[in-house]
Amino acid sequence: MLYTRSGLPLFALVVTLLVYFGDVKHGAPANPGKPYQYTVPEATNDGWDTAHVSDENIDVELLKALFDRVLNETYKNIHSVLLIKNGKLVVEEYFQTWHGDAASRDLIRALDRVTMHPQHSVTKSVTSLLIGIAIDQHLIRGVEEKIAAFFPEYADIFAESEKDQIRLQHFLSMSALAWDEWTYPYTDARNDHTRLNRSPDPIRYALERPVVGTPGTLFVYNSGIAITLGEIISKVSGLHADKFAERYLFAPLGISNYYWWKYPNGTVHTGGGLSLQPRDMAKIGALMLHGGRWHGKQIISAAWVKEATQPHVSTRRPPQMLSPQYGYQWWLGTFRVGERVIASYSAQGRGGQFIFVFPDLHLVAVFTGWNDNQLWIQPLEMLQHYILPAVR
Repeated sequence: MLYTRSGLPLFALVVTLLVYFGDVKHGAPANPGKPYQYTVPEATNDGWDTAHVSDENIDVELLKALFDRVLNETYKNIHSVLLIKNGKLVVEEYFQTWHGDAASRDLIRALDRVTMHPQHSVTKSVTSLLIGIAIDQHLIRGVEEKIAAFFPEYADIFAESEKDQIRLQHFLSMSALAWDEWTYPYTDARNDHTRLNRSPDPIRYALERPVVGTPGTLFVYNSGIAITLGEIISKVSGLHADKFAERYLFAPLGISNYYWWKYPNGTVHTGGGLSLQPRDMAKIGALMLHGGRWHGKQIISAAWVKEATQPHVSTRRPPQMLSPQYGYQWWLGTFRVGERVIASYSAQGRGGQFIFVFPDLHLVAVFTGWNDNQLWIQPLEMLQHYILPAVR
């Protein structure tokens, strides 16, 4: 759980926004207790063409089996599942959230396409796109630039020679600084992310962490690094990262509804503070799948999309994917489905937020949910056993 400096859970703040945006229902939520019935997603003039799954050679019976399991809560706390095949939105399902046990539960709300979802660490992958755009605009010379060059006000931190050798590419691949936000929960003051959240200067806190090994060789998951990437955007562009994203990424994609949390000192939380609607998450995936293009317009260079989704360092997480590796704020891995080995790259966020891209299948899969436990990886099993086998 992320916290504000006052100790208020950040998720509680965002839930207030979600309830507000969820008052008007768009796209009927699935009805628990009844068998799943597939319907073609509604065309809403938001940039998405829609189609029947059968028209895109996807087995609807396997999808029915999957969504029956969501409805009977074999898969728990799934909020939405969207599939885009060959550039067309073919699956768009929203579910309901409950409070309490099976005997005494209350409906919190029925989710729909206008519900805003906290992206958590999916935000990091969006931040990588902003770095790519800044490089495309020649605001940043390239990934070889030293981190120290962006932060002259913290010259004391980089006075030690080891840290002076850290470059932008090492921050993008999370292979530079020591950090621990997995050993302890976010409610524990020993968690580095919690310490950063409570720091009067989040950037200084992140940059002061010690070097871990030779930069570029050891993956250490680090939300602090992602937050410094957003500050680099601000320094080179003169715009806060959220405004830079609005002008050069969101507006070209037709994304007008978003929320981006900031620290009290104005630093944009580019490590996990973004909230988006599921159809707009899918636009991020489609943009990557099509080499940085959306409706014929090049928003990010194909070169950056390729570089960001190349393996730059190995990681053991998530273990459910074969040969998991890390690119530039994007996760890489493969799925084995029968005799097929299917490559993917993905944006992944706490609680079960995912944007999966399968280039060979021309497929994007989006999931939202809230399982702040081992069930957060349920979408990987849903892909493995139902969605990927359904794609012919």
